[in-house]
Amino acid sequence: MTSWTRLQDRRFNGYLGVGLPHELDGEVDAFVIAYMSRPEPLDLGRRAAGVLSAYGQRMASVAVRTRAPEALRRGLVAVGLAEAHLDDPRDNLYGLAALHDGASLIGTPFSGLITEVSRCLPPSGVAALRDFDGRGDRDKSVEAMGIRRTGEGETFLYR
Repeated sequence: MTSWTRLQDRRFNGYLGVGLPHELDGEVDAFVIAYMSRPEPLDLGRRAAGVLSAYGQRMASVAVRTRAPEALRRGLVAVGLAEAHLDDPRDNLYGLAALHDGASLIGTPFSGLITEVSRCLPPSGVAALRDFDGRGDRDKSVEAMGIRRTGEGETFLYR
């Protein structure tokens, strides 16, 4: 498995704001895909958890651009893994709001995605995803999180 310690590298400083797609996405993709194929307990560093949380929001944009739910699944796994390791788990709310909105925009049930990825997440990650899904629509909207939708098609982006 690709080591999560690579996600702590300084190259990931400002990762959420770098252009999409970016070569760093490939590194996080490799980690998440490897993890999904062979889940195992992880003791992530806080910095790596922050990268995974940002990746979740980035994958929401990718899913809307490509109209494909696989990016949403990878984003949910990343956010679920990050949950217990962030300085402040509320930081995951931005990614979760974007993932929820992305699922809605491409016509994929968010709760179904959670069910699909829950087999490879720790219980705390699954609980966080389900808790978010249980919020009222207004409380899980991108607008409530201060996130804007910009562009369309290949330029769509959550900011």
